[in-house]
Amino acid sequence: MKHKRRTWSGNWRAGEQRDTEHDTSSKNVKPDALSRQYASDKDTEPTTVLPASCIVGSIAWDITNKVLEAQRLEPDPSTSPPHKIYVPSSTRGSLIHWAHMAKFSIHPGPGRTLTLIRRTFWWPSMYKDVKEYISACQVYARFKSNNHSPQCLLQPLPVPPHPWSHVALDFVTGLPPSKGFTIILTIVDHFSKSCHLVPLKSLPSSAETANLLIKHVFQLPTEILSDRGPQFVSRVWTEFAAHLGAQVSLTSGFHPQTNGQCKRLNQELKAMLRCVCSSNPSSWSSQLPWMEYAHNSHTASSTGQFPFEVSLGYQPSLFPSDSASPITVPQFLRRARRTWNQTRTALQCTADRNHRLADRHLRPAPPYTPGQLVWLSSRDIKLRNSSKKFSPR
Repeated sequence: MKHKRRTWSGNWRAGEQRDTEHDTSSKNVKPDALSRQYASDKDTEPTTVLPASCIVGSIAWDITNKVLEAQRLEPDPSTSPPHKIYVPSSTRGSLIHWAHMAKFSIHPGPGRTLTLIRRTFWWPSMYKDVKEYISACQVYARFKSNNHSPQCLLQPLPVPPHPWSHVALDFVTGLPPSKGFTIILTIVDHFSKSCHLVPLKSLPSSAETANLLIKHVFQLPTEILSDRGPQFVSRVWTEFAAHLGAQVSLTSGFHPQTNGQCKRLNQELKAMLRCVCSSNPSSWSSQLPWMEYAHNSHTASSTGQFPFEVSLGYQPSLFPSDSASPITVPQFLRRARRTWNQTRTALQCTADRNHRLADRHLRPAPPYTPGQLVWLSSRDIKLRNSSKKFSPR
């Protein structure tokens, strides 16, 4: 078999045996494609790859002409970056308005608006001007979702000086009837974490709530924390607290975390009710004293102490061997004072730890002044909109 090799011009390589056979161009595809030269007609102009019907012309915006016209009165200070158009101060607002509200942008945030402008334009105070403009845009403020962390750092409640000086009240409703009772009044001591659970047949009035507090709390408190229920915002309740010399503290609207101590107790109470009364729901009222005893006998996670011991000075014994030897009154007072000091230290450490952990996900609140206009979140407000998806945020 004879090996035939060709050069780029299609000739046989020198030094090899020639053959009289000749390959046609159709058989000599690969070498022929490289050996052929491009033949161009100099009389015809080269055409584009895309046909003329598919060519998109360049876009020119009126804002560019306005910027160039304004440069006649305020020329470029020769400090702008290369390939950037300097924007005079008279047209900066119009340029930001064009970049922020155009249909190809649709109210982006400060970062995206600034990136869009920086593609072509430049001036020294770009970031400051863009941020101020977008902060004043009502459409952006009303309809754009805020993904930032909540404002206002944690404001923990003060550490009480002794048991039952600061109490919190709340109601547990929606319970099945049990001997005529359908509601539970929960009373929690912020210092010892001790509680009283009072069954009720219906929601009490302000006067009835005041009588229940006097009946079940042996020491009159100096601060009463509750939600904004009708019992706690009436004039009767305010006058009752004033006669006691107690301060009435109400939670903020749609912010139950202020009364978190009662909310946590209600959560624990409902769990115990499910454990004990799931087979016989109408028997929960007879089990309520045992639930109060069980809560006051367990150690509180915030203090590490027993609510019974912090509140009464001793822990009730469950077995005869648990009964301690009699102690004198000075010994009892010293033990109670030592327990209170340990509890105050533990409560302060818990408050500092919660403050530190919560502030990692919060931002300081801006300074507000009376009469200042602010935006209000519509999350807890019923708006008269045809579509909730498209309602303002």
